[in-house]
Amino acid sequence: MTTAHRIRLLTPADTSAYRELRLEALRSHPEAFGASLEDEEARPPEMIAKRLGAGPLNCLFGAFMENELVGTAGFVIPNGSAKSRHKGLLVGVYVKPGQRGHAIGKALVQAVIDHARQHVVLLQAAVGAANISARQLYEQLGFRPYGLEKKALLVGGTYVDEVLLVLDFAEAD
Repeated sequence: MTTAHRIRLLTPADTSAYRELRLEALRSHPEAFGASLEDEEARPPEMIAKRLGAGPLNCLFGAFMENELVGTAGFVIPNGSAKSRHKGLLVGVYVKPGQRGHAIGKALVQAVIDHARQHVVLLQAAVGAANISARQLYEQLGFRPYGLEKKALLVGGTYVDEVLLVLDFAEAD
């Protein structure tokens, strides 16, 4: 029997657990993230805590099984001009391998969608072109592809193309 998971916003008190999970994600799937393991390892805990306390326009949701953080998904409105504040980004989606297949990723992405709907008109995401399961999940939740960024990332000497996706809340209503 699987224990139910719960989703909540991460806070500065979650810094250590989040850092550990983030490093695991970057180690095991470097092609799935714009950040590098080296940069994240060098990031001081105080900087991570500040991000976790940044507020509703730059936040991370965590999935917990009992008291263990097993997955994350983030929402960011990049610092930009007033002309682009209507767009947010879905970032940092990761679920520990042993917890996959239990709809945790879906619940995390849905939490970001529900949160983003209150703050932006468009929610954008980028996913590795080869990551079919993630693309299918996002499309199941209403995202639609709008482009392909060739050679979006360079990981270990290999280029990774990314499919660009968008969820338009004005169209979804």
